[in-house]
Formats: sequence, C-alpha cells, structure tokens
Amino acid sequence: MNQHNISNIAPQKRETLFFIPGTMCTEMLWRKLVPYLRDEYDLIYLDIPNDLNFEQLANYYALTLTEKYLKGNEKVNLIGFSLGGYIAAHFATLFPEHVNNAVIIANSPTQLPEQELKQRADTLKFVKKHGYKGMSHQRILNLLDASNQSSEIPQIINEMDSYLGQTTFISQYQNTSEREDLASAIIASDVAFHFYHSEQDPLVQPEWFSKVQNKVSSVFTTAGSGHMLPLEKPLELAEIIKQNI
Repeated sequence: MNQHNISNIAPQKRETLFFIPGTMCTEMLWRKLVPYLRDEYDLIYLDIPNDLNFEQLANYYALTLTEKYLKGNEKVNLIGFSLGGYIAAHFATLFPEHVNNAVIIANSPTQLPEQELKQRADTLKFVKKHGYKGMSHQRILNLLDASNQSSEIPQIINEMDSYLGQTTFISQYQNTSEREDLASAIIASDVAFHFYHSEQDPLVQPEWFSKVQNKVSSVFTTAGSGHMLPLEKPLELAEIIKQNI
C-alpha cells in the first residue's frame, strides 16, 4: 500500500472573487449572496470611486489590483452588478491579462437607450438645482420582481441609497452614462464572460445578447423582471458562480 504524508500535500488555493456594485449600491448589495460563497472563496469588495469616467475607473482598478492583490501573472475573477457589470466588462476588455472570469449581472454592456439618457440628464439637472431627496419608493419597487416588493429588499436598497447620498449620485450619473457597445471587444477577448439577467428586466437590452450568444462562455437568464438579482436570487447566482469559477 502506498502511503502519503498528508503534511506534504499542498492545500488547494481558494479562488478570490472581486465584487463591483451597481449605481447607488454598497457592500450591502452582496449580503444575501455572501453566505453561499464565503466557505469556498475569498471575497473582496471594490467600491466605485467618485468623479472618474470609465477609462479612469479601469486604470484605477488596474493599479489597485496590481499593487494590492495580484502577484506575478495572477488573474482575478470579477463579479459586477448593473453599472458594476459594465465596469467589469470594460475593464476585462482593456486589461485581459488581469482577468480570468467576469460574471456580469443584470447588465447588457452597451450604450444606454436615448430615452434613459434623456431621463438621466433631466434628473441630474433637477438634483443639482434642488438637491437629492433619495430614490422614491416607486422607483425602488420598479427594480424588483413583483414577488419581492413586499420583502425586506426595498429597505436594503433605501439604506444603500441613503448612505451614499447626493455626491455619489451626481458623480455616477455624470460620469457613467456615456457607454459604448462592448460586444466586439468581448467576443475578441480570451476572458471567460458569464452573463446573468432576468428575462423581463427593463434595464437590460435582451437583444444585445444575440451578438455574443455562443461566442462567450455562458449566458444565463432567469424568470421574472427583477433587476436586483444579488438580493432577489442569491442562491441561483451563487450556483452560477460555483459552476464557472
């Protein structure tokens, strides 16, 4: 019988997940997802600094990752939600040498519709003149599937919004509304992209995924209209992460 000294067997290295939140979201966004992941992964939460456009954000994350977290040729696994999904996709196309997997939640990485751009411009003008009063209750409910509107999730969204406040709201609307279609860059990349969104999410452009379907690692859809999937369907999201990272 062959005997092996267990002490000589190197422990398997745990993967690290780097989380990037969405518009007016804090680390609280991930609170329902974390219990399903923390025993198997190391979890690091990145914020979205104010007053930076997408190019500047990409350079900021590249510097942060290489100075604080990456050694040698190591690569990261990015988990980005909504705005954070676009940021993660954009970063992965600019710095593929730093990224192994990119999980993009509730985001189609392309230009915002003209109607949404106009709405954002009008909202920004109003807030600069009258101040930011916080996200309305109806706006919060519109982010959720009907099955989750009477849960504790609206309160979590309200708390994140209140914590970040007017300065962050203006910064995010002012610096992250002008986007580009990343489909070609994503297809050309050797990064493994995994997309996850609700079938009826009004903030996602479902037709965009036909450009990358069968050309990226995976596209997952889930029933309903919920946008806040890390809070609404944390177990399903955790399973997708575990299957692919």
